[in-house]
Amino acid sequence: MKRISESLDKLALNCLLFGLICLLAGFATVGGGVWFGGASYATLGLALVGGGSLTAFLSACWVHRDF
Repeated sequence: MKRISESLDKLALNCLLFGLICLLAGFATVGGGVWFGGASYATLGLALVGGGSLTAFLSACWVHRDF
């Protein structure tokens, strides 16, 4: 069982990294959409920010579940 838990921890850390990268890409997309006037890009960026935030938050909760 411990081996499964360790692999889930690695998966959660990878998901946390992916969520933070999506968060950064989403902020960049929102900024680019606002700067260049593309409302569809800003909307896509907001979706990336929301998905990245949720992924990072849930992954962080899994990683720090023992505290």
